[in-house]
Amino acid sequence: MKKMQNIIILKGLLRFLLASFFCLVLMIFWVVLHDKTRILNDLVFGLCFILIVGMIFGDYGLKISETIKNQVKFHGAEDNKRLGIKIGLVGAVPSYIGVIALFLAKIQLVKAPLWLYAVLNIYFYPIFDLFLTGAKYETINEQSILVLSSIPMYSFIILIILPLVMPIGCQIGYCIGYNNIDIKAKLFYKNNNKNNI
Repeated sequence: MKKMQNIIILKGLLRFLLASFFCLVLMIFWVVLHDKTRILNDLVFGLCFILIVGMIFGDYGLKISETIKNQVKFHGAEDNKRLGIKIGLVGAVPSYIGVIALFLAKIQLVKAPLWLYAVLNIYFYPIFDLFLTGAKYETINEQSILVLSSIPMYSFIILIILPLVMPIGCQIGYCIGYNNIDIKAKLFYKNNNKNNI
């Protein structure tokens, strides 16, 4: 059972790739609309991307909860109610690698390019772009290049918090499936009973 749980946790990395793919497709629209209404564009696409990531990890947590529940019920496996958090944290590892590289580049310990952060955090890039409005740019060979040391320090707090969408989304999905919570019944039939009274 422990081996199966480890495989399930490692498959959380595949959800990172799936979320990156979906956000990469939407990124095309973000780039097209970027210069017209930058701040509004960043907010709208940033929230959409965060929802996509949360739903992809939540869906995975929901799917694996049935497997784990059956293993516990019929095969006497160990009950693991925090498995969704573990899966989400493993899926967030690439994001945190990007954030650490960007921070080390900001404090000028390493020369990490901005594209490294962008590739590992494509789904959070529109939110990150909000912090670049006040950053400085240098012109090198007729190209405008971001000075990484000019990225505001407070933005790193948000960049550290954003990947927590993955473990939170996965744990919510896992709890819903593991505890047999019928969301549809809670949303629709609860209001229906009040109207009948």
